[in-house]
Formats: sequence, structure tokens, C-alpha cells
Amino acid sequence: MRPQLSRMRNGSKTRDRDGIEVNLPFRSPYDWQTIIRFYQSHSIPGVERVTDDSFERVFRIDNMIGFVRVRAIAGRPRLKVRIVPDDPGIVSEAVSRVRKMFDLDCDPMLIAKSFASIPLFASLCSRFPGLRLARGWDPFETAVCTILGQLVSAQQRASLVGQLVSNYGDDIADPSGERMRLFPGAEVLARSDLSAVRTTGARREAIRDFSGRVLSGAISFADAQDPAAFRKALLETKGLGPWSAEYISLRAIGETDAFPKTDLILKRVLDLHPDLDLARITPWRSYAAVYLWKEFAQALSKNRKVKRT
Repeated sequence: MRPQLSRMRNGSKTRDRDGIEVNLPFRSPYDWQTIIRFYQSHSIPGVERVTDDSFERVFRIDNMIGFVRVRAIAGRPRLKVRIVPDDPGIVSEAVSRVRKMFDLDCDPMLIAKSFASIPLFASLCSRFPGLRLARGWDPFETAVCTILGQLVSAQQRASLVGQLVSNYGDDIADPSGERMRLFPGAEVLARSDLSAVRTTGARREAIRDFSGRVLSGAISFADAQDPAAFRKALLETKGLGPWSAEYISLRAIGETDAFPKTDLILKRVLDLHPDLDLARITPWRSYAAVYLWKEFAQALSKNRKVKRT
């Protein structure tokens, strides 16, 4: 069992002059189309490119630069990952981030079993097999994009994130020579006035305060930490409220029990189903949110807004 587990986590690897290619396995079912559509609608302009069948981006890990492309392999429970690194020493971390981002260690049968006692969730699991908990490539980036996305539309969010990247991110070339940008780090954002980003002064201040708290260690993105303490640290940041804390916990560190109940869609679902007992599916409430967003997002989000901070 142990050698098999090692292969499940690390996949098979080959290397050529164009980088390192790794095939990463996952447990079926796996809903590739839903997760790649999420990344299409939440891509970081200038940093990421997402199509129906691939995700790619440039990145910095420990001051070393790299490029990654992720594709599904038709008919096989594998993702094909190509990594072009400055230094091979960052390949392991890049692979780990892909595994987290695409939730490759999830056991969908365990989730379905946990949801079986609640008819609504049992039905959703049956209708949408293999949904995964999508995370950002980098938790700091994900949190900053979440702050910029508060109280604005998806289109406005993309515009604001694009302004941040184009004005404060370093310009580099991908392996094909196309110009792209690295997402600005906490050091840059903590000391900048962010005047090039056409958002509110309060939101600029929230990004600066958040970045400074990350630099000081007051906010950590370590895998092994108390989720409640993480959310408490987020809430101590200027401009971050309960929705932001829960959503960042879900998308940035992959907290499986985070549930942003003040979210526009989730709040309306809870209003429609007042007897829904989410405590019965702890510690998988983040997956419940994913299934509810999948089912209700289009129908319940039309022409109405709620405050989220």
C-alpha cells in the first residue's frame, strides 16, 4: 500500500529541454469542466491563461521563476502537468501546488457518503459527481484577489486585479516568448499607495494592511494551522469581514469546513432551506458550498446584491 500511495501522490515524471512533465493521478469521478470553468472566470489577467482544456501561468517560488501548464488526459484519471523552472529544486513545490489547486487528493466517495443522510446534498452529489474544491495557486494572491472582489461584479474584479498586476507585477516572458507578469509580492503591496488601482481607499488600505500582516507573520499560510486562528487573524485585518475570512479560508488554504454563509448565493439557499443542518456534514461544509454554488448560482444571483465584506 505504501509504494502505491507514493505513486498516487507524486505521479510519473519525465524531463526534456522544454521542462519537466508529470502525470498526476486522482480518484474518479472528477469534474474537470466545472473546475476549469472556475479558473476561467477567476483567472488573474497577465499572470494566468485558461482555456476549456488547459490552465497555465508564470510563478515565483523562493525568488525562482517558473511556468506551469495543466491539462486533463482524455479518458484517464490523470492530469498532465508541464513545469519549466529556473531551478529543478522548485519542481516539487510546484507539483504540490497543482495537487492542492485541483484538489487531487480528494476522495469523492467519502464526500458522497458524508452527504448521503441529507436529501438535498445526496441529490446534488448524484447529479454532479466529482466536484472539487478549487483553490488558488498561491494563497497570498488568492486573498488579495478576494479583497479586490468585495462588493463588485466578476468583470470589475478582473479589471481591478489586472490593474494591480500590470502596474506592480514584474514583467517576464513565458517559454514561448510571450510577455506575462508575476503577481506582486507582499513586500511590494505593503509599501505601495496602490494609486494605480481604481478601487476605494478602504480597499487599498485593506491590501496594504493585509500584506504587512503577512510579512510580519501575523497571518500565516502554513498547511498545518488552526483554521479558527487563521480566520481570527484575517478578521483583525482592516476591511476584512466574516465573508472574506471564510472565503479566503476556503479558496486560499483549502479549509474543508469553511462556509461563507453571508455569500449572496449561500444565504439565499439557506433562506430557501431553513431546516438544512450543515453541522451534520462537518468537516466537509466547503464541499457543500461548492455543490450549492453549482446548483443555485445562476438562478439565484440575477439582479440582486447583498453586502459582503
